[in-house]
Amino acid sequence: MIACPDMIMIGATGRNAGQTGFACALIRRLAPAVPVTAVKITVIREALEGRYRVEEEHDPGPAKDTCRMLQAGAGRVFWLRVHRDHLDEGVRALLGQIPVGTAVVCESSSGRRALEPGLFLMCRPLSGASPGKDSARDLLALADRVVGFTGRGWDLDPARCRFQAGAWSLPYPATAVILAGGQSRRMGRDKSLMPVGGQPLIARIAAQLEKPFAERLVSSNDPGKYAFLGLPVIPDQVPGQGPLMGILSSLEAAREDRILAVACDIPVLDLAFIGELMALSGTVDVVMPVSAGGRLEPLFAVYRKSAIPAARAALAEGRRRVVDVLPGLSVARPAMPAGWYCNLNTPEDVDDFGRMRLARDG
Repeated sequence: MIACPDMIMIGATGRNAGQTGFACALIRRLAPAVPVTAVKITVIREALEGRYRVEEEHDPGPAKDTCRMLQAGAGRVFWLRVHRDHLDEGVRALLGQIPVGTAVVCESSSGRRALEPGLFLMCRPLSGASPGKDSARDLLALADRVVGFTGRGWDLDPARCRFQAGAWSLPYPATAVILAGGQSRRMGRDKSLMPVGGQPLIARIAAQLEKPFAERLVSSNDPGKYAFLGLPVIPDQVPGQGPLMGILSSLEAAREDRILAVACDIPVLDLAFIGELMALSGTVDVVMPVSAGGRLEPLFAVYRKSAIPAARAALAEGRRRVVDVLPGLSVARPAMPAGWYCNLNTPEDVDDFGRMRLARDG
């Protein structure tokens, strides 16, 4: 498998799924600011003259897919036709033709069997759809997102696909909030600034949240302390009310409807589990995981703006625990996966984490 973070690959479950239109929408948006190379990969089962053929499209006139990509503004467009038994070889030849430093927009499903793009989308019709190609069904499990096509548009706005620093990503329409208002009493010093893996712990967390989230905030009453992160710092509306006030203040300040609240002492984030939390949050007010011991984890949870009235009421009544907002709200309580979740609360925790990383990385 060849990693291509600079490539977004758009496949389809069958015909008339809107994948070429989606690719062209991406090209039109990007081309004025970033050099774009467009690619179509067709895997052929029947006999093919040679093992593969890579052709560059120069004619924007005809209505075929590669011409539409050229019309949309791609600087160069290539079409790889390759026998299925020589996919790896053909893909390597194609990659050798793509100019360095461009954003690559690729239309293909089967190309995913040889390439690991920065983002892989599968388009499917939302109505009147056939079951889809057998060859595409097993690729659905690899898709970062299945995109529904209505015949006139998609249930995913192409503008949400982001190309930044040479890599594609699809941020959740949500805000990540790093809760940095604790007193760090057991650590004996500010744990958010403890060096972990060569950088302050809070910077480590912020870096892990950059790609998956459309917006990142820091919840703290000391904005100067975190200016080096380059992120908005949201102070508590009323200081001294604990993390519930930080969550409420951040919810009200967030641009998005949902926030993922993350304590500033979690050195490694399970991005796959975060994806599960975000998926669950579509139909409930709060998604609060449950640890192996049955303990709720309110400082690694998703909250919607619909929870704001309950948070305000709890604080007004002097109830400061985050779990005090749950009665009356719709709440999902997924089990926390075993093995990854840890908090660094003491110097010993930091030392243990460092030894664990050293043993793992050799």
